[in-house]
Amino acid sequence: MPKVLVAGDANVDLIVPFPRFLNDRRTLVEYPNPCLAGGGTCANTAVALSRLGVRTGFAGTIGCDQYGAYIKKDFEKEGVDTACLIEDARKNTVCVFAFIDEQGERYLWGWPRVDQAFKEMDLERMGSAWIKDTAWLHSSGMAIVDDTSARSSIIRMFRTAYENGIPTSFDLNLRVDNGVLDPSYRDAVMEIIQYSNYVLGSGAEEFYYLNPRDSWEDSVRGLVRAGHVMVARMGRNGSKAFSMDEEVERPAFHVTVEDTVGAGDVYNAGFIAKRLEGGTLSQCLEYGNAVSGYTVERKGARSCPYRNDVETFLERHREES
Repeated sequence: MPKVLVAGDANVDLIVPFPRFLNDRRTLVEYPNPCLAGGGTCANTAVALSRLGVRTGFAGTIGCDQYGAYIKKDFEKEGVDTACLIEDARKNTVCVFAFIDEQGERYLWGWPRVDQAFKEMDLERMGSAWIKDTAWLHSSGMAIVDDTSARSSIIRMFRTAYENGIPTSFDLNLRVDNGVLDPSYRDAVMEIIQYSNYVLGSGAEEFYYLNPRDSWEDSVRGLVRAGHVMVARMGRNGSKAFSMDEEVERPAFHVTVEDTVGAGDVYNAGFIAKRLEGGTLSQCLEYGNAVSGYTVERKGARSCPYRNDVETFLERHREES
């Protein structure tokens, strides 16, 4: 299968579940153990793709520190190619504290706050070889939040890939402060969208800020153009694809949610993997929903499934329906 190159952020996640009260008087308390795992929106997608049997590489920057070493070792263990992974001793690999409440919702906080490695990307050090073996390019809005070399490099990569006929996908992953999207950040996202064959994002939470309309669906429709597909993830309501030719929706699978960390990241992997196989938009939505549904039943984005796990998951839910 062709190689997907994922360009963007890689960090480690320290997952800290909230205490669980075992009775109504809240006198009996269970304290789940925290755990350390690889993380980052783009890194999560890369690992999930590799587990689904897609030949995958990662392009980004880590520090020469213990967290950077953890990330590189984790990629190698997961079969993700690290030829385009840059190690920079001047930068810090970020640890994201992921606090998980009783409903499985996440609250994230990254440390350290300065000289963060994922914000840098030196295309000169990476060289031009990245494009020769790439059949699909993916990235995330998290990697371009700030006006740094990562932003400019990823935009250049998308433009080059798009102009060379290489399919591209971009997960919005918008960072909105107090209901306001930073103008320069918005401009960068809109530029990448020009070079993205597939744009994925949270339906009601993200597309509106790029194209305000009376409904989020109208916001999405206003961004669609020939050769470009918008994919809205809707959590418990499934996902919906918008193109010039059709609008397709697939429901979510009924699962018990343990943890939503990385749910969108792994959904992206499922969608891309199925599209690379030649799947229809409807099949890609279903597969993305399945990969995400499997993952949220467990703790952390790195509990994402292997290909056989997805097939078993789909068979079980089809039998139940």
